Amino acid sequence: MKLELKNQMTSGNKKKKQKINNQRKREDSKKFMEMGLEPPSDMPQAFNDCIQDLDGSEIKIIIQKFLQVTDLMSQQNRLSISLKQIKSTFLNEDEERMLNAKRQMAIAFVEPCLSVSTVNLAK
Repeated sequence: MKLELKNQMTSGNKKKKQKINNQRKREDSKKFMEMGLEPPSDMPQAFNDCIQDLDGSEIKIIIQKFLQVTDLMSQQNRLSISLKQIKSTFLNEDEERMLNAKRQMAIAFVEPCLSVSTVNLAK
């Protein structure tokens, strides 16, 4: 009897947590849209021009995200990118092998203000 009751409570808690998570996801997408952060269908022209000036090719949007506290902490020294958030592949086979071998690549990083920085890409 106690086991049955415990299983029912656990199942109810899971459903409640799932409902809360689904509600948060809807709220997050509403926030994105209200702030004008709905992912653009095409790369904004200013970014396109900046990347072309850097001799970039195969221009595409990789990720759009809210910055998190850990992204801004100097001790962390990183901008984390979840694999689930990546919209399209952007590495060639050689680059993928290099990163899988735990090596880093220096890359140009175009910021929203169009400043260009060099960052290290690593897994």
